[in-house]
This record gives sequence, C-alpha cells and structure tokens, in this order.
Amino acid sequence: MRRKSWKPLVQLVLHMSDQAPSVAKASKAALVAVAELLKWKELKELAQKEQLWKMGECLLAKESSRAEQFVRDSQRYLLSPQAPLREAALRFYGLAARHLTERNKETMAAVLSKLGRMEAQDEDPSIRALAAQTSLILRALSDQQESTLRWLCCWCH
Repeated sequence: MRRKSWKPLVQLVLHMSDQAPSVAKASKAALVAVAELLKWKELKELAQKEQLWKMGECLLAKESSRAEQFVRDSQRYLLSPQAPLREAALRFYGLAARHLTERNKETMAAVLSKLGRMEAQDEDPSIRALAAQTSLILRALSDQQESTLRWLCCWCH
C-alpha cells in the first residue's frame, strides 16, 4: 500500500492550488493522510502549513529517482484552465526537471519544448514569463552539466 501511495502525491500537491476551495481542502486532507501513512512527518507538516514549493522540494529530496515520473505527472496540469493550477504545475514541473540526469536527455528535450510552447502561447503573461525563466534555468543547468562532463572526459584521458 505504501508503494501505491506515492502515485497521487503530485496530483494532491498541485490540487492544493485549485480555485475551488473544497477541492483544495480535500487535497490537503488527503495529502496529510498519505503523509501519515508513509510516516513522513516533514511532508505532513508542510501540507498542514500549505507550503507548496517546499512540498515539491521535499518529494524530490526523498525520491529524486522519481523525477521523470514527477515531470510526467505534473505535465497534464500545465493545460489546466485555472491559472493558479497551471502556475503550481509549472513550478513543480521545472523543479522536477532540474533533477533529471544525463540519461534523461529525451525527457529534458520534451520539457524544454513544452516550456517553449507555454512561453509563446499561454494566455497569462505571468505564466509566460515563468515558463521563459524556467526554460533559461534548465538550459543553463544542462549546459553546466555538459561542460563538467567534457572537462571530466578530457581530464581522464
């Protein structure tokens, strides 16, 4: 049961930003219950305090190996008609993408493509700006990772 309880975590975190107060409240209650089931005190406290950004960091710190899954789980929320939900999803999407490794090149390319579309097409100017900022950060991190790998390869030979 604990293994399966990981599956809805991203959705519950994101739905805490839902414009419908009843949905946000139910998501918070469910997230607290899952955190209790997992015996994860930090996540429970963050959920109770509604610290969404820190919850994303907490999830990734605990299970960075799930970064690619977290990217996929948050992607569908990028199309939400609710701007607050899209913003929360975009922040989590970028955060999860930062944890992708060199072996996730295809996923990173898809992430950057999706961010480019959001930057060009989202109706909300603040979300377009956030998509552009997220894209710049991810590209810089990717470039930094590549130059470090090149340096290591040259040093080893």
